[in-house]
Amino acid sequence: MNVCFVTRAMPAHGRGGMEDHALALAAGLAARGHAVTVVTTGHDRLEVERTDGVEIRYLRGTPPRSYSRAWRRRSTEEVLRLHAERRFDVLHSQSVGAYDLLRRGLHRRARLPAVVTFHGTPYDEVVSRLNLIRFARPSLRTLEDIAGVGYWTGQYLLFYRAAAAGADAVIATSDQQEELIRRIFRVAPERLHRVYNGMDLRQFAPGAGGAELRRTLGIAPETPVLLCVARFVRDKGLDQVLEALPAVAAALPDVLLLLVGDGEQRGRLEQLARRRGVERRVRFTGFVPLAQLPAYFDLCNLFVNATIRRNGYDLTMLEAMACGKVVVSSDAGSTPTLIRDGVDGLLVPVGNPRVLAERVVAALRAPERLREMGRRAREKARSGFDLDAMVEGTLGVYETVRETHGRP
Repeated sequence: MNVCFVTRAMPAHGRGGMEDHALALAAGLAARGHAVTVVTTGHDRLEVERTDGVEIRYLRGTPPRSYSRAWRRRSTEEVLRLHAERRFDVLHSQSVGAYDLLRRGLHRRARLPAVVTFHGTPYDEVVSRLNLIRFARPSLRTLEDIAGVGYWTGQYLLFYRAAAAGADAVIATSDQQEELIRRIFRVAPERLHRVYNGMDLRQFAPGAGGAELRRTLGIAPETPVLLCVARFVRDKGLDQVLEALPAVAAALPDVLLLLVGDGEQRGRLEQLARRRGVERRVRFTGFVPLAQLPAYFDLCNLFVNATIRRNGYDLTMLEAMACGKVVVSSDAGSTPTLIRDGVDGLLVPVGNPRVLAERVVAALRAPERLREMGRRAREKARSGFDLDAMVEGTLGVYETVRETHGRP
């Protein structure tokens, strides 16, 4: 099969969930013998890149990672030009990457079946902005959050509805997204498919070097370690973890929080740790390469994801679960697809550090239950959320649209 991806960003633009997903899926398709061409926004050093059997074309003159007017025009032209040369079997738009082509119905004139994967919706973005207004510390950024509510309402009206209506099939990446897409985009059941986001979990497993890393970092074997892996931005909820930490430390004085990552909020988070008197219980590691992350998951006792953002489940949670670790996460967005509360993980209300602290302390005080939940978490991650399941599910959608909308 010959597939064309259209997406505003790939890992060369910077790491992120949609970027990693797009490359993992494209590489998984290529590994099965399918041809994959990716059309994406401009890059200051790259025009054409070939990696993992995938050809990635960066469109010069289009702002990186932006759904700009230049991108809408140039991406449509490039897809149609390449289709005339290569005769794609399927066009796969990540979110509204191929909005202009879908809105104008050009894929149908070219007899090119089109699939759209929504990793989130404007509704998710609006709720996320409202959560920031409610739970984040007030600042000038709060004005941006208020404006963001209006912005994402406009995105829904102008772009997302048209992309959903123009696609021959729509992929939802979680149970919650499937219901939401059906409701707000009015997608008929026969056009709506559920394919969970997955990833290559082979390097994420128990015993991935956590004991050695503890020795390297000078952390005693008996020290309970909480781990967060995230970009240091406001909606990741890292401030919520720091607000919960004094209560955790009061119950478990030896507890240590590892914050892995970096970003614009690092200085503010360091100040918050000092204000709460827990700076000795927190370590900021900085950015850690993907190849080293399994050891960090392996050394922790609990993985904490206190996001206040409503979206698809963070893939770091999946990585932690594959390592046999229990995830304590905000009950937001698609997280319940991945975590069944009290069975293979723990869910807490969004923006509630008190409940977060209570559940963390209770979990760390019940090591046998923690190990059993970790075992179930690993089973779930590897049985339904790995790369193979995602690739096979996506291929099933491609076959369906080819049969009903493809060339005769």
